[in-house]
Amino acid sequence: MSARPGRRPGRREALEVLIGFLGFFAAAVFVTAVVEIVRDTPSVTASLVLLALLIVLALAWRVRRRL
Repeated sequence: MSARPGRRPGRREALEVLIGFLGFFAAAVFVTAVVEIVRDTPSVTASLVLLALLIVLALAWRVRRRL
């Protein structure tokens, strides 16, 4: 991939790594939340953590699209 002039070439790759980590942990928390719902012990904490991860993931995705 060629870098755009005036941009650091490592910035986009670092953001993609961050998106990967956020996506992995969002998927893990999603599975945890679903298991808790199926076991009839829903947790507000898992839902709030999932919401926070999804918001940060969406923001990181938007920033990546602008680079």
